[in-house]
Amino acid sequence: MTSKYSTKNLLNALMLILVFNAISFGQKDIVNGNLIQFNDNGLWCWFQDERSIVDTVNGKIILGFDESQAGVGGSPRNGIVRAVIYNLQSGTPERYDLRKSGCDDHNAPGFIIRPDGKYLTMYSDHYDYYNRYRIFDGNSWSAEQSFDWKARPGGTDYTIAYNNLYYLSDEDRMYNFSRANHRTPNFIISDNMRDSWIWGGQLTTNSSSSYNKGYYKYWSNGIDRIDFIFTEQHPRDTLTSIYHGYIKGGKAYRSDGTLVDSDIMDTTLIPAYWNFTKVFSNGTVIGDKTMYRCWQSDLVRYDDGTLAAIITARSNQYISYGYPDNQVNPPHDFIYCRYDGSNWSYTYLGKAGFKFYASEADYVGLGALCPNDPTTLYISTPYDPRDSTIDLGVREIFKGVTSDNGTTWSWFPITQNSTRDNVRPIVPAWDKNNTVVLWCRGTYISAQSFDAAIVGIIDNKLISSSLMTYVDADLSNTTLSNGNPLVTTGPDVNAGADDNQWHQRTGYGNVGSVFTSSETGNGENVPGLKTEITVTQTATYDVWVNFWANPTADWRIKAGLSDNSMQIFRSMANKQVDDGAHNTTVVLTGSGNTYLYQAYLGRVEMTAGSTFDVYIDDDAVQTGTSNTSVGDVARTWYDGISYANAGEFIPSDITEGSNIVPINFSLEQNYPNPFNPVTNIEFSIPQNDFVTLKIYNVVGEEIATLVNEEITAGSYTITWNAEFLPSGVYYYKITANNNSLIKKMVLLK
Repeated sequence: MTSKYSTKNLLNALMLILVFNAISFGQKDIVNGNLIQFNDNGLWCWFQDERSIVDTVNGKIILGFDESQAGVGGSPRNGIVRAVIYNLQSGTPERYDLRKSGCDDHNAPGFIIRPDGKYLTMYSDHYDYYNRYRIFDGNSWSAEQSFDWKARPGGTDYTIAYNNLYYLSDEDRMYNFSRANHRTPNFIISDNMRDSWIWGGQLTTNSSSSYNKGYYKYWSNGIDRIDFIFTEQHPRDTLTSIYHGYIKGGKAYRSDGTLVDSDIMDTTLIPAYWNFTKVFSNGTVIGDKTMYRCWQSDLVRYDDGTLAAIITARSNQYISYGYPDNQVNPPHDFIYCRYDGSNWSYTYLGKAGFKFYASEADYVGLGALCPNDPTTLYISTPYDPRDSTIDLGVREIFKGVTSDNGTTWSWFPITQNSTRDNVRPIVPAWDKNNTVVLWCRGTYISAQSFDAAIVGIIDNKLISSSLMTYVDADLSNTTLSNGNPLVTTGPDVNAGADDNQWHQRTGYGNVGSVFTSSETGNGENVPGLKTEITVTQTATYDVWVNFWANPTADWRIKAGLSDNSMQIFRSMANKQVDDGAHNTTVVLTGSGNTYLYQAYLGRVEMTAGSTFDVYIDDDAVQTGTSNTSVGDVARTWYDGISYANAGEFIPSDITEGSNIVPINFSLEQNYPNPFNPVTNIEFSIPQNDFVTLKIYNVVGEEIATLVNEEITAGSYTITWNAEFLPSGVYYYKITANNNSLIKKMVLLK
């Protein structure tokens, strides 16, 4: 089946560009995808792996981080090491506190799924002497246990940091790599899946006396090999290069398979960095830039044996004054490195920006490779990689796609016009149909102080979602959470008084009013609400709460699908509602620089005519405190609920090319999206039918007809080439048997 398209006149194209620019530059906090908040407080360092894993058997995403008193909840949450287990079927997280100590992003946990299906997590207090661990058996985490490095033969002369967990099935052995004795990478091992751990050995050494004898990132195929890339020291202490090696069968090798260490557990001979393969050298010149003081961000070895890494380096600046690095603020760049089985090559990716932590000159937003797709990566940068002269003001997440093994890259924004930084993205391994991109969104003050949330987007090509339906919250469908009638002050156009009652404020929102709280400087504590939604079709629905916010203030709402599972959603960690995301016209902007935001609450399975409840509350507590009411800047403006038919979930083991006949009429999200200029559109029909698939611009004019014929039941993929069309928002609509589905896509050139 071939695709066809036609173009309209130049006037329509220019109109489209103007509309797209108005949307892009007038709106704040844009996220291209369904933004999910996994936790309202948290951050991670980048030397614990895996910080997130996907359990494909049970449909769970597991992730962990550390919390800060500078964020939501204040001092009671300072230093909490937390794990989240996110249920993909319900779209809801379960949160578990693993430990509480001093706040430090180095304390974030690493995870692994054991061969028996249980989850193992390990974490360490920065500058302590223990690897601490727990086991999740499917219901709860075990009591905390620990490996005491002081009990190691000979003890340890330095504290423990970082946990990197890997299991090799050929050895039936589990490894955990940490910075430990001699300030070097050491590892402990378990041959019984954690019931006991022993010291295994020291991976490398060198003659320096610096803070760290190298930083290490690891990757494993889970069978017989663990790869690692590393530096000689901390980049503030020396002119660092990047090196690579791997472990296999208890031995260490260079990239090309040359033996370096015949027994990694024997300390008689411990190799140094110069024994391994140099990936990228300090002083490398790329164009008019000379790269100094390199640091690694991510490493992946793909199924075909290809290796890839993302590294950062100072651009044209090699000076350092030691720690703290307050006297220098060098520019940094991203570099992509690739090993094809014979040689390492490199490609310049783009600017990484200046430091965002006063005393660390080389802390930047970092990047992540996609483990299941060697053509895709993500970076966090304050400069648009499509035009490096554009300073974005904050760090945004960009998706890079290559079709020539990394020689050139096309860039697509994941976040745009954000009001806070988006940093430290990670992409856990999943499969070719599913990707989850996670990152920290907020303000980074230091490793021990931050106001950030853990967010992400899930791209599942096998789940189809319709446009959202908006339901306004009013006195007909909203009560107090205990079921009693809601009595508000107002309605009027003024701010509500500090009387601990909801206020109905007119002149704002959809259908002309919103429920408000904490509109003056003292704050309120109003009772919880419950909005009841009735659905007309039997389906699985994604659910969002809509609230208004001023992006420059800390407006928020507390919401959930039950009254005991609510999260605090703040404008800084959420996205604004997209234009055209609903099947009716929805008001998106208001006076006083307010915008309609959405927060994803999860997924419900409903029968036709049944109802579900959404629970709402205010939370006018000043960020960084536990009970200081502030109001005004922390106000709550609640507008209503959105929901969308999520379609029928198809297990991930049903791959492309399957001859299974679909039971539902569905239209998938195009991929890639955004795209330039080619994208794929998948759809399914459950019976033989006459099908049309058409493309429209934002003013409803037909741009292209991709399908217009009778076809047999099954699943199809159509490729559309928009080479001769301008950048902008487009819609694609499929019609079959008097049923239609519509989705939005973005062409970015």
